[in-house]
Formats: sequence, structure tokens, C-alpha cells
Amino acid sequence: MMKRKILFSGIAAGAALFLSACSTTFAPAELNESDSGRTLTLKVGERFTISLPSNPTTGYAWSFDAPYDEKVLILSSDTFANPEAEGVTGAPGRRILTFSVVGPGRSGIRLGYKRPWERNSRPARVFQLLVFATGESPAPLWEEEKTSTPRIGSKGQVVPERKGVFD
Repeated sequence: MMKRKILFSGIAAGAALFLSACSTTFAPAELNESDSGRTLTLKVGERFTISLPSNPTTGYAWSFDAPYDEKVLILSSDTFANPEAEGVTGAPGRRILTFSVVGPGRSGIRLGYKRPWERNSRPARVFQLLVFATGESPAPLWEEEKTSTPRIGSKGQVVPERKGVFD
């Protein structure tokens, strides 16, 4: 009986380890080009960064190939960093996009590295990501700060909030 429990525990632990290794869901703070095609699961309020190699002086730039759902994600920051050669014109660097999760749902992000004037050509490189957001949306500011303001009619008189008050 004891051997069965140990064997079952070993099989269960091995299966859990195998399934976790096969999962494409992870939550790093910074993603790079090798993370393309992954799935990211985050909670509302969390942030993540995508850092991609870029050299805008060649004419190539990362651009959004498809819209993402702004009810789920917002782009908080978009910067270019040149860590290798600070201040050297024409040197390659990294485009750093920071996103905030603002609501539950799912959204894809698809970026293409291409020259903007070559409209019918395929991107030289593609980065894509699927984001699943869990949790609840925060209450909008306008509902938290809502106050009752009287309606004013065309002659300056206060108008009742609902019709039919004089019946």
C-alpha cells in the first residue's frame, strides 16, 4: 500500500512538472525577440515590457501590424535606447514598449520590422504575443467623482432631472 502511494505521488509530481514545462504561459517583466509567439497571463494592474533590437537609421522600424484591444492593454511608454554606443548617430539600439493591463480579456500584439514606405512587402521580422488578462477592471474616475449638477434650461431656470415631475 505504501509503495502505491509513493508511486502515485511520483507520477503526479512528474506529470505536474511535465505540464508546467510544456506550458506557454509565463509572466516575465521584460520580453525580447525570442519570446515571439508566446502567451502571457497577467492580472489587471500589472505591466510588461517588450524590448526589440532596432536601427531606425536603416529605414526599418517596428510598427503595429494589427490593432490591440485597448480595453485590455494600453501602451504606457515607447522609447528607443542605445546602450552599446551612447550618443553615436546611426548605431543600433532597442525599441522598448511598455504595456499596462487595464481590463480583463485577451489581446494580441503583432509588430512588424519593416520600412514604412514599402507597403506591399513582408516585414523582415515579426514579433507577436497573446496576452490573457485576469481580474476586474477598476472603476472609471468619472463614476468615483460623480456629483449631482442641476440642469439649466434655456431661460436660466433649473430643470428637474426627470420628465413628468409636474404631473
